[in-house]
Order: sequence, then C-alpha cells, then structure tokens
Amino acid sequence: MKTFEFTDQWGGVTRVRLVRGAYADGSLAVQMLCEGDGYWEPFATLTVNLCDERNQNASFAYVDTNNLPTAPEFLVENGLATYTGLTRTSGFCAYPLFALTSEFFETCANTVEEVR
Repeated sequence: MKTFEFTDQWGGVTRVRLVRGAYADGSLAVQMLCEGDGYWEPFATLTVNLCDERNQNASFAYVDTNNLPTAPEFLVENGLATYTGLTRTSGFCAYPLFALTSEFFETCANTVEEVR
C-alpha cells in the first residue's frame, strides 16, 4: 500500500492513502484516508458522482475540484491519472474527467480493510 503526500491549496501537506470503491450506479469512487492515531481515517472523497456514460468505465473518474482544488496536480504529479480535456458542469462547478493510470490501480486499495 503506497502512501502519498497531498498538498492542499494553502500549502498544508497530509499523508494519504487511496481506496477504490463504487457509487450506487457503479462508477468509480475514490476516498482519501489520512493517518490517525495508529489507524487511517477518512480525509476526503477525491471523486464526484456525475452519472454519465463517460465515467461508467472504471478507468475514468470526475475529480472533486470544488472541495480539493489541488487534486488534479496531485493525480498528475504522482502518475495516477491524466486529464482527458473533458469537464462536466454541476451547479456552479466544472469537474474535470481524468483517465486513471495502471499506477493508480497498482497502488490503491480495493477496500478500507486493506489499509488497516
């Protein structure tokens, strides 16, 4: 299980691990966990569920830039994803669609239990 350093928009750094899951419609959901007191606890949800055909393939995901503005840089710098050039608007936000790399699937847990 690989640990990453996530830098937020204010320059704060948090050690995180990524866990794959699925939304009710089957599209990929990715949760970030941070180090707690001897365990890993929820930090943020990296993806958003926008329910369209683009992200029904488990290799693609819309990234939550509303709550995690530095998430695109985090994904690209760590070799976890590449930007497709596509976005989808929901409310007042436009969420970028990323293609996840083999590195993402090799280093991220399938369940929270794998992290503990």
